[in-house]
Order: sequence, then structure tokens, then C-alpha cells
Amino acid sequence: MSALSGLLAGAVAVGALILLDIGSIGTLIARSTDPLLATVTVLAPFSLTGAAAGCAIGLLPYLRKFRR
Repeated sequence: MSALSGLLAGAVAVGALILLDIGSIGTLIARSTDPLLATVTVLAPFSLTGAAAGCAIGLLPYLRKFRR
């Protein structure tokens, strides 16, 4: 569940970057010859990083539990 929430958080962050046109990402995607590929190229790293962070945060209580 934590990985899924991290994946969703990454996707929401990319959506905000594109919709608010931060760093001209939305403009660059709109002007590209293949907008779907450009969107996936931006979306994949953000989503995977969010999923990895979600997994790490989700595993923190287990590490504390088994340290004793």
C-alpha cells in the first residue's frame, strides 16, 4: 500500500508540473512530435522514485521492531 501511495504521489507531482507548466515542461510536451512518449518519459522516473520512497517509509516500523 505504501508503494502504491508513493506511485500515486509521484504521478500527482508530474501532473502538477505539467498543468502548472513549471520549467516549461507542459509546453515542451505539447510541442513534441510524440506527446505520449514525452509524458511517459517524465512520468516514469517520478512515479518510480515515489514508489521507492513509499516502500522505504513503509518498512521503517519493521526495522525498528526487529532491531530489539
